[in-house]
Amino acid sequence: MSSEVNINKSVVFIPGALCSDEIFAHQVSGVSPSFKAVLIDTRQTKTITEMAKTILAQAPVHFSLVGISMGGYVALEVLRIAPDRVWGVVLISTSARAEMPDQAEERKRWIDRIESGQYEDFVDEIVDDCISSKVKLNNARERFHEMVKAYSIDTISRQMSACAMRPDFQKSLKDIKCPLLLIGGSDDSEFFLNGLKEISVRVIDSEILILPNCGHLPTIESPIRTTNAIKKFLVNAEKRLS
Repeated sequence: MSSEVNINKSVVFIPGALCSDEIFAHQVSGVSPSFKAVLIDTRQTKTITEMAKTILAQAPVHFSLVGISMGGYVALEVLRIAPDRVWGVVLISTSARAEMPDQAEERKRWIDRIESGQYEDFVDEIVDDCISSKVKLNNARERFHEMVKAYSIDTISRQMSACAMRPDFQKSLKDIKCPLLLIGGSDDSEFFLNGLKEISVRVIDSEILILPNCGHLPTIESPIRTTNAIKKFLVNAEKRLS
C-alpha cells in the first residue's frame, strides 16, 4: 500500500521552450518532500508527440503533471495518449489551440534573426515578451535570460518547429477526467489568457488562477504564489485517489 502511495505522489514537471529545469526550481523545492518531483529530458525530440511519448516511457505508472507554455502542450498530449495514468494536471500559460498564423510569422521572424547573427537581439526580445515589465522585485528577467542563452541554435529551432506543428487539443478536452489547475499571468498575451479560459470552460473539473502583475512565466515571476497554488492543488487531487 505504501509503495502505491509513493508512486501516486510523483509529479512530472515539463518546462516550456527555451526553459531549463530551473524554471521550476521554486516549485520542485516547494512540493518536496510531500511529492516526488520528476524531470525528464525531451530536448532531443522533434515534436510534441515525441516529447509526450518520451515522458510516458520514463515516468512512473501513475503521476501528475505540471507543464508551462510548450510544456502545457506536451501535458495535453500525454493526457490524450494515456489519460488513465494521470491523476492531476497543472497547466501554466498555455492553450489547447493549434498554432495561429500570427504566431507562425513571429516564430519565422525569430529563426531568421538567429540565423542572420542577431542572436542577442532575439534573446532580449524573447525575455521582454515573456517577463512582465511590472516584475521589479526578483531576478526573473536575469534568470530567464540565462536559460535562453544556454540553448543551442539547433535546439531553439527544433523547439520552435515542435510548437508550430503542435496538434489542436480542443476536441480532446472533453475527455479529461482528472482535476485540472490553470495558472496564468495577468500581463501575458491574450492568446494564452484566452487559451486558459477556454480550457476552464471545457473541462468540468478545473479551476483557474490569474496572477496579477505577472507575465508568461509565473513560476519565476511570482514563485511563492505559484508554488502555494500548485501544492494545494496536488494535496487535494492526491486525496481523491484514496
